Amino acid sequence: MRRIEVFLAILLVVIGILCLTMSGTLMLETGMTVFLTTFFQVCLWMGIPLILTGIIYWRYSRKRR
Repeated sequence: MRRIEVFLAILLVVIGILCLTMSGTLMLETGMTVFLTTFFQVCLWMGIPLILTGIIYWRYSRKRR
């Protein structure tokens, strides 16, 4: 993939995370601390499974060699 394609993919993921955070924030009180707390929680809920999957894949691929 070229750099512009990678940039656009990352941009779409970030926009999606921000939209998800905004919809979660609108259900609660408005404010920057609520937004940042919700953003942090969304990133953790998405990041932890990705990291665990990456570690499992990395260990599995090392065993196959």
